[in-house]
Amino acid sequence: MGVDRFYIVDNESSDGTTEYLASQPDVHLFRTTDRYGESGSGTAWMNALLAEFGVGCWCVTVDIDELLIFPGSEQTPLRRLTAHLDGRGHDAFVCLMLDLYPAGPIVDSPYTAGGDLLAAAPYFDAGPYGRAPLTECPGFLIMGGVRERVFHPEYRRRGLWAKAYHALFNRVLLRTPVVRDNAWIRRRRLPSPPALSKVPLVRWDAASRYFRSVHAISPKTVAPETGVLLHFKLLHDLHAKARDESTRGEYSRGALEYRRYARTLDRNPRTTFMYEGSVRFESTSQLVRLGLMQDSEAWTAAREQAQREIGTTP
Repeated sequence: MGVDRFYIVDNESSDGTTEYLASQPDVHLFRTTDRYGESGSGTAWMNALLAEFGVGCWCVTVDIDELLIFPGSEQTPLRRLTAHLDGRGHDAFVCLMLDLYPAGPIVDSPYTAGGDLLAAAPYFDAGPYGRAPLTECPGFLIMGGVRERVFHPEYRRRGLWAKAYHALFNRVLLRTPVVRDNAWIRRRRLPSPPALSKVPLVRWDAASRYFRSVHAISPKTVAPETGVLLHFKLLHDLHAKARDESTRGEYSRGALEYRRYARTLDRNPRTTFMYEGSVRFESTSQLVRLGLMQDSEAWTAAREQAQREIGTTP
């Protein structure tokens, strides 16, 4: 895509990852034995590396199970997109994290190490997706999709009182420092599905800082175009990972989300995510048509210009 240097934090992996990364000429490998849960879900590590190495550069910050795509990315390199963003005065690019899943029970997922992730898990939920207001940039969080449908079915059935309670808790109580830090108060927060919006592509400067992992960032000029992070969490190893993370408790709220995955899969290890609304992934233009990523006339024109240049290059 055009990325030529990778800065990766290895948090005590034991599966050969460290040795593999150490042998790659374009990887800068950093290791820590600190607890993931005490780093703000890795946010402190990311901010430290970006402040040291990213200032003045366009930086992609993604998890290992996410693939970045954007309108026209099948033919257009990432550097063409960042040049376009520079020219329009934008320094942040928002993406929807789109969960993909296999055709049958996840325990039968055909993925093998080094294989084609999209071939193993080509389906996604086209909707519904909703937005919740957010104090920090980009000003909203997106929720919905397959993980809400399967693991948080009660969220869509909540009545007016529950929705008002949830809004009050998140918009008022969690923004008041003294109240927010009270353990008794935090335990009374209603469970909610995971946030699906991220800001993974940013022109970093000395004032830049991520909050809530990559879901929020310090003030930026956000592009009108958006992309998608194809997210491959829902594979055959989800059940084992959910049990492991439930025990470790390093993720947010004592790995509450993973405990929910584990309970659901304990009840039915052959859970399938397919339903009548499942859609097979085809292309970025498909996602634009579905409203899951935003294109623009200016970006379309920039891509067409790039193709003309390529066509006339000896």
